[in-house]
Order: sequence, then structure tokens, then C-alpha cells
Amino acid sequence: MADAVLRVDAGAELSTKDAIVAAAMEMFGRQGYHATTIAQIEAAAGLSAGAGGLYRHFKSKRALLEEGLDRQADAGEPLLSYLAGPLPAEPRERLLAVLRAGLARLAEERDVNRLLVRDLASFPDLLDRVRVRELRRVHLAVSDYLRSELPADPDPEALAAVVMAAVSHYWIMSDVFGGRHPHEIDAERFLGAVARLVVPG
Repeated sequence: MADAVLRVDAGAELSTKDAIVAAAMEMFGRQGYHATTIAQIEAAAGLSAGAGGLYRHFKSKRALLEEGLDRQADAGEPLLSYLAGPLPAEPRERLLAVLRAGLARLAEERDVNRLLVRDLASFPDLLDRVRVRELRRVHLAVSDYLRSELPADPDPEALAAVVMAAVSHYWIMSDVFGGRHPHEIDAERFLGAVARLVVPG
């Protein structure tokens, strides 16, 4: 039987299954996987809360989480696709553009990042799935970028891990404190400092 079609916030149309996934991932990200009930997801997706309509599409809340993680991994854009227009000619400015793209990507994948930090330790297999499908892919892309930009660097993989950790930590701390970094260093200042450390002089 074909899914019914529901309208969501932006006015776009989603199938019932898609609406359930979208509602669940937003709620998991906002209030946590364990704190989110099936009835809350059903209500947010436009179903009758507590009537069990979610189970026509997913056998469990965990199966819904798996679907949401898989969809976000499949839909994730490569890091460099977040860059608008041609890269600057100067190496430090080029890196700064990549760092900005990384921060934008973290913000776009807010719900998965919140789940990663807060909830996925309860699901070691799903945590490993995110590591393999998402974090490893980004690390390889950043390592390749730094290898091409800084051929004299003896360990671009380690440097990529340092850069990713810095940008990720900045995003996490800003998210925890409601969008404002606790040290009151704005994103441009922070990313500029990272770029100067990686590409000195």
C-alpha cells in the first residue's frame, strides 16, 4: 500500500515513512533518543499519538534510528561540495574556506552529531557504523586535501585528525551553549586561528 502524503514545516510533501524519519531524527537530536517516545514521534509526524501507526513502517524505535542514520549518511555531501565558488589562491585562505565548509557541514548534520555525542554509546554497532560511513570518509578527504596542500608535512593523517577535532569541538561547545561559544570567540576568529596554526607565515 502506498504511503499517505503529509505536509511538513517547509511546505514540502513527505510520505508518511519519510515524515516519521524526519520527525524522529529531529526529536532524537533535540531531546535525546532515550527521552523520545514513540507517541511523540507519531504526533510530530502527523499520526495519531499512541495509536501504533509508526509500527506499520518500523518494527521498533531502534530500527527507526538505524534508518535515520543510514539516510543521513547516504545523503551526506562530500566536504568539498560545501565550498561555494572557486577556492582562493592563497593557501591559508584556501584552508580557511575548507574549515568554514566543515563547520557548515556539522551544523547541517546537527541531529546526527548530537546523537553521536549523547546517545550512540548505548549502541556500539551503530557508533561503529557512523565511524566507518561518516567520520572515516571525512578524515580521508581532509587527509588528502592536506597532503596536496602541505606536501612537506610528515603526517597529514594526524594533522587532519587535529583539524577535525578542533572544528568539531568548537561546534559541540557552541551547540551545548545555545549557539554561542563559551569563550565568546566567534567562528571566524576561531577558524582563522586554526588556519594560522596549520599554515603559518
